[in-house]
Amino acid sequence: MGDEWADWKPGAEAGGSSEAPKSLFLVFSLLVLALLLLGIWLFWYLAFPRFESFGPGFVPAAGAVFIAVGCALAVWYASQALSAAFKVKLTPSFVASRLSLRVLLPGAVRIASLFGITRDRIGSSFIKFHNDLMYATGTGKSAKKILILLPRCLSAEIRNKIKELGERYEFTAYTAFGGDEARKAIKDNRPDAVIGIACERDLISGIQDTAPKMPVFGLANKRPEGPCKNTSIDIGELERIVRYCLSK
Repeated sequence: MGDEWADWKPGAEAGGSSEAPKSLFLVFSLLVLALLLLGIWLFWYLAFPRFESFGPGFVPAAGAVFIAVGCALAVWYASQALSAAFKVKLTPSFVASRLSLRVLLPGAVRIASLFGITRDRIGSSFIKFHNDLMYATGTGKSAKKILILLPRCLSAEIRNKIKELGERYEFTAYTAFGGDEARKAIKDNRPDAVIGIACERDLISGIQDTAPKMPVFGLANKRPEGPCKNTSIDIGELERIVRYCLSK
């Protein structure tokens, strides 16, 4: 892919400039929630005359249902945002791993693009949010078997450091050359938890594909020489995730 990598501009990605705080995703996901609530209100407004034709008792009942749905969405979002922000379990892991991936993330990516924010920056923010939500809900703890999926572009130095960690913590590290290979590695190894290392867009795709089935953490690589060349990672952050997964 090299310099033709989508959205990449020479120097723009150097030094890991795709890094973004968790708050960036929270802001745009809040806009997604606002649009969902607006859509519910608009549907109610347009359907109100039809509801009235069903009888006098139908309107209050339908209104109560719409209010309940809107409040449930607001509570669901607040519980996720507060859980990730304060690392306190306020939302079930089932809710965290599915609804945020299927509803908030796609909408946040689309809205962010309207403001000139790349998929990589919103992806970087989402990965931090997702990992913190995993910590908050206790998802992925007590793992006996950890699989770490590596990209082919990691530098030799980083690979050696990951190998040293693997000898210390006894996890399996596998270099995947694409999504199909990554899925096969997961199927063959049957891990209790997966840690994916890749660029933000590949991590988002992998998390969406894997998180509903098993615990998965993401760790975005850094690209000081541009995409797909001698990339690196924060080894300390990787060890932190591994230690969390192995904790009781």
